[in-house]
Amino acid sequence: MPNSFSQLLCMDTIRDANNHLEPGQRTMLACENKTPESTVKAALTILKDHDYAIWIELHEHNLAEKIIGIYSDPIKRHILLLIDHPISKDEILNDCGASQSSAYRKFNELVQDGFILPVGYTKSEKRVRLYDKLISKAEFSVSAKVSQIRLKVNLSRLPKLPMREPIYP
Repeated sequence: MPNSFSQLLCMDTIRDANNHLEPGQRTMLACENKTPESTVKAALTILKDHDYAIWIELHEHNLAEKIIGIYSDPIKRHILLLIDHPISKDEILNDCGASQSSAYRKFNELVQDGFILPVGYTKSEKRVRLYDKLISKAEFSVSAKVSQIRLKVNLSRLPKLPMREPIYP
């Protein structure tokens, strides 16, 4: 089953936009997904810049607050900053600087929210699962009435398969 971040940001649509948008083009989307807790409505723009990078611009206040909350959490932010290539959970947790239980819980929340994805295994005798982040850069603009977030998608980690199908059996 897709994770909540993937549901909120319509990853299938983002992948399709990457395949079909020309550099400098953008498309505006309105997403509505029913999660077990609620129905989520989000307005977002997908932009392919001239460097072929995909940016997601969020224009919905509740979704923006959720993402700002993730980046405002010092442990979660530190975990995300530690990941610059596929890395094992143990390496992340050891370098996190937080208690093992807090780091483990926050790491699992980031995986559950879809900010961190399992991307494979080590090629050594002892197979260790590797993780990478989906978002490589986040930019925030917040005012009393409007919140805008720009997220740069780590295209090498954008799931190749449609989210409706299991990615990691």
